[in-house]
Amino acid sequence: MRGYSIVLSSAVLCFLLGSFSATAQDAKDTPDAQSPRWYNPKRYNPLKLINRGPKSANDQLASNGDLEAKLTHQLQVQGILPRDKNLQDVCSSFKYLDECVASLRVSRTLLIDFSCLKWDVTGVKPKPVSDSCAGPAGGKAMALHRAIDLLKPDSDAREEARNALRRAHDDIKDAGG
Repeated sequence: MRGYSIVLSSAVLCFLLGSFSATAQDAKDTPDAQSPRWYNPKRYNPLKLINRGPKSANDQLASNGDLEAKLTHQLQVQGILPRDKNLQDVCSSFKYLDECVASLRVSRTLLIDFSCLKWDVTGVKPKPVSDSCAGPAGGKAMALHRAIDLLKPDSDAREEARNALRRAHDDIKDAGG
């Protein structure tokens, strides 16, 4: 008896859904009834739900011009970024914005040449680089603390990198990013 009721209820459900679909198609065919689609791919794009990871430093700054202006000004006021430099140009090769700001901070506090540090962290040789810079081994990017340890072996590289990244996160958050 129970199997009979399940079959009957599923048949009724199919019949109702079929008639509802036919009614909706009839209404769609008439020019008077222009109802909006229940799914608009421009508005509800399922690809936006897939996390593709954080944007690169340049993409993040380019997509939010207000963030770039505020952060550039903030770092220039603090004396971390020279007045004649633009943050987007300085962070051109960095994968993450916080890594770029942290590298700027470390180069200022430990008196390390920023172009040498940038080369070690990104693995991309900047155009104006001094001859005293030792590039990364094998041309591969290295972690910030390893680059600090390479360029300033007498410092506590892990602690300096940790503090610089924490302050970089705070700077980005204060600038509205």
